[in-house]
Formats: sequence, C-alpha cells, structure tokens
Amino acid sequence: MKKVGFIGVGNIANAIISGAVKSKILSPQNIILYDVNEQKLLNFAKNGYLIAKTPEELAVLSDILFLTVKPQILPTVLEDLKPHLKDDTLIISPVAGVKIEKINSALGGNKKIIRVMPNTPLMYSAGATAISIGKGVTDAEKDFCQSLFSASGVTAVLPEEQIDAVTGISGSSPAFFMRFAREIINEGVNQGISYENAEKLVLGTMLGTAKMMLLSENSIDELIKAVASPGGTTEAGLNKMDELDFNGSVSKVISSAVDRSKELSK
Repeated sequence: MKKVGFIGVGNIANAIISGAVKSKILSPQNIILYDVNEQKLLNFAKNGYLIAKTPEELAVLSDILFLTVKPQILPTVLEDLKPHLKDDTLIISPVAGVKIEKINSALGGNKKIIRVMPNTPLMYSAGATAISIGKGVTDAEKDFCQSLFSASGVTAVLPEEQIDAVTGISGSSPAFFMRFAREIINEGVNQGISYENAEKLVLGTMLGTAKMMLLSENSIDELIKAVASPGGTTEAGLNKMDELDFNGSVSKVISSAVDRSKELSK
C-alpha cells in the first residue's frame, strides 16, 4: 500500500482522512501527517497515524501528497518540498485559486498533479468535489483520487478551465443555500412559528428536496410543476419569484463568485 501524506491537518484534510479510513480505502498506518501545530497531531498519533517531523521528511516518505494548506503559505511549502519529492510522487491539491501549471512550475516541472475543488459539506461525508487531472497522471491514480473523494460525497471529473465555474455552483453555493434557508426560517418566525420548529421544518425540507431531485426520474421542471398546483400557494410564490427576477439574481450571484475565482487564479 502506498504512503499518503498530508501537509496541513485542517478541516479539509480531516474530512478526506475520515472518509478514506471509514470506507477502508486507507488505513492509519498508510497515512503520514505533518502540521506546524503539533497539538493537532497528538490524537492522530494515538490512533496509529504516522507523523512526520518536518515537511522534508513528509516529502521523502509520501507516494501521494496532499497540499492541504492555505493559499498564502503554499509558495513556501512548495519551496520546502521541491528538493525532497520523489520523481513519481502524485500531488493532489485542494488549494483554492492555484492552477496546476503554477504548482508544477514551483516544483520544477514534470510533476503529476491533480487539482481538486471540494466543498465544506465534505466534513459531514456529503461533499461535492470537482477533479481536474494534470499531465502524466495514470488512470489508476485518477481512479484512486476519485474513490477517495467519493467516500465523502459525489465527484465530477472536469477540465481545469471549468474549476472557476465550479467555485460558484458547488464551492461557494453551500453559503448561498444556507442564506436562503435562513431567510425562510426567519419568515417562518415572522409568521408566528418558533425558531426551533421553523428550522426543523426548513432543513428537513431541504434534505428531502435534494433526495427527491436525486432519486426521481423526473426533471427539475417536472418536479416543480408537480408541487405547484394551478392557483395554489406554491404557484403564488413562484410568480413572485418571476416578478422579482429571482433567476436573474441567482445568475448574478454565481457569476460574481466565478469572477472572483478567476481574479484569484491570476
């Protein structure tokens, strides 16, 4: 079994590791961790995970290496890793806004790199991850990466030029869904329902609607039509959405996130 290293043990690393171990894709004995905050590593060490003392040691020992660090410290991390990486090490990067070409150049070129864009629900084994495959990556390595993230949600393999769009539709959208849900809950409170009951009903409805859309053979438009009886309450709400240009507003929200992702990638 290959050794899989993580440089940085924050929320995303924890989510990936948890999903991989629970699904038995990896075992703690095959995972090597390094973090500047040694306190983060104590529980991992107690549970059989391997701990690297330095980034250099992590690079030497890892066959597959996750760059689970913040964008602002990535250049320093890559500089530390560069002299010690094995020629055939697979690099997997969830670092937002940093293209494969930039990572490859910083590491001296000719590296096998996969760029991933997971979202925060990954921490609850319900994530959505876009995967872009760099040059030289084998089918087996691509399949391994996809199985790793599939253990904590759904995956889609996309060209890297579509990653900015992914930022809008799945990377940032959990916050958009949450804000919409919050306002429905607040309006429930305005209508006299307790916050606790409004939250319970709205979140249950969100979960059920997602399952309905995933499992039904009908299109989204057909499902909307099935809920909206002519002259009924749902139709009244949908008509108000049209009056307020809801579709256009959503398009502008997503486009603003995509545009910002493009700016950060430059």
